[in-house]
Order: sequence, then structure tokens, then C-alpha cells
Amino acid sequence: MILVTGAFGFIGSHLTRTLLAEGAAVRGVSRRERAAEFGVVVGDLTHPDTCARAVEGVDEVYHLAALGWGLGENQKYPAQLLTQNVLMSTHLLEAARRAGVKRYLYASSSSVYPGHAEVLDESIAWDAPPHGSEETFGWAKRLGEIQARAYFKDYGMKVAIVRPSNPYGPGDDADPSRAHVIPSLLHRVRSGESPLVVWGSGRAVRSFIFVDDVVRGMRLAMERADADPVNLASPEETRIGDLARMIVELCGRAVEVRFDPSRPEGHPRKVPSVKKAEAKLGFRAAI
Repeated sequence: MILVTGAFGFIGSHLTRTLLAEGAAVRGVSRRERAAEFGVVVGDLTHPDTCARAVEGVDEVYHLAALGWGLGENQKYPAQLLTQNVLMSTHLLEAARRAGVKRYLYASSSSVYPGHAEVLDESIAWDAPPHGSEETFGWAKRLGEIQARAYFKDYGMKVAIVRPSNPYGPGDDADPSRAHVIPSLLHRVRSGESPLVVWGSGRAVRSFIFVDDVVRGMRLAMERADADPVNLASPEETRIGDLARMIVELCGRAVEVRFDPSRPEGHPRKVPSVKKAEAKLGFRAAI
């Protein structure tokens, strides 16, 4: 039995479909009753009893569930971001240990990296605080990594830690108030917004990774499970301004793209190193 927290979310739904297609028995967790082709535990992962029920009889856990939104919303609710994410990772990890779970993957984030860093090598994650635009989410993910490594050292749990960088793909949340940049821009262009106003200068650089590549990278990391954090990223670099123009062109719309430097744009250059993933996991983004 494999538990996927966040099984109804963006990355989790893709992982769950992959596992089911291979014949695996899968369980998810939801705060409400849901119809699904796999088992569902109803409850809140910030509560220990829900976590205990979720891991009962489970061999592997993919902990993907997280509270988080796009840049604007994340800055509105810093306390929720920190507290709820830390509670989920704390209670679920302890429940997994008590239940004798064989393998456990913690989905961290490129938000753990220092605000000044441009090339995000795994070894520099603790050199300075996270960027101010994602401070509490970054710290929550850092704490989750510390916990996972501690359980690996203390209890011998086989733990994997991955840091996906800006995943995108089908099924991502396109609500403009919560969405990350790619689904947000797609939704706004297709909805006829004109001009298209993009936060910041448009010069910020990101590395985006397609969701199928993330799923493949997670599964490779789970096989190794040595509690050594690894980036899941693409070596391709994209400026936000170029991304916006590309989406306008691909949607076939004659829309002017404008930039608003008075609005936050986050980390100026966020490009994770892919060397460790290639060397340790044999992983390279296919898309």
C-alpha cells in the first residue's frame, strides 16, 4: 500500500495515476468525502489521529500535501503557511515511524534556498535565510527537511528528500488569486485580459519543470532514500517576460504585455543545479 498525501492536488494526482496504472494499491487523504478509484482517509493532516489512520498498513509514503499558493497569496498568510505545513510534516513523519513504514518521501521546495543565491546548488541551502517573498514557506520546508534527516539518522527510516522547482502541467490550479505563474497567465490570457499586466519587471528568471518529470524524479529518489536532498529541475532558464509573451502567442491572442515594477516579482533568478540529480539518480528532465 502506498500513501500519497496531496493525491487530489496537482502533482499528487499525476503520481497517483502513474501508481494505479502500474497496479499499485494507493491511498489518499482528504478533508472531505470524495469518490475516487483508490482508498481515501477523511481528515486533516495537521491532526495526529488523521496521520495515524492514514499510514495504517502502508509500505511507502509520498508526502506531497502542503499549504501554499502563488506569490501574492503566500505573502498574505505567513503564519498559516508556517504552522500548518510544519504540523503536517511533524505528525505524519512520526505516525509513519510508529507504523513501520518502509520508505518515506518528503517533497520540499526550491523555496528553501537563500534569497541572494542565483545558482541553487543543494549544498548552499543553509547559507542564508530564504528570499523574503517566500520566507515562511521556505522555513517550513527547511524544518521538514531537518525532521526527515533526523528520523533517518535516529531511527534508520529510509527517507528521500526532493526539491522540485516551479512544476507546471495539466491540472494545475488556474485560479488567479492562488495560481503559480504559468497557469495564472494562461487563465488570464484565455479569459481575454487586455492588456496583460505582469507583476514585476519581467526580468526575473525561473527554471520550470513539467509535472511528469517531477513524478519520475520522485520515484527515482524514493528508490535511493538516503535523506540527501536533491533538486528536481530543468536546466532551461526562462525570463518571466518571455514566458508571458510566449503564452500570448501560443493562445493566438493579440494582447499587449505590460509590466508593473511596483508589484513584487520574488527571487530575481531561481535556477537550481541539476548536477546532483543527474549523478545520483540518473535523472534529467525529458521535457
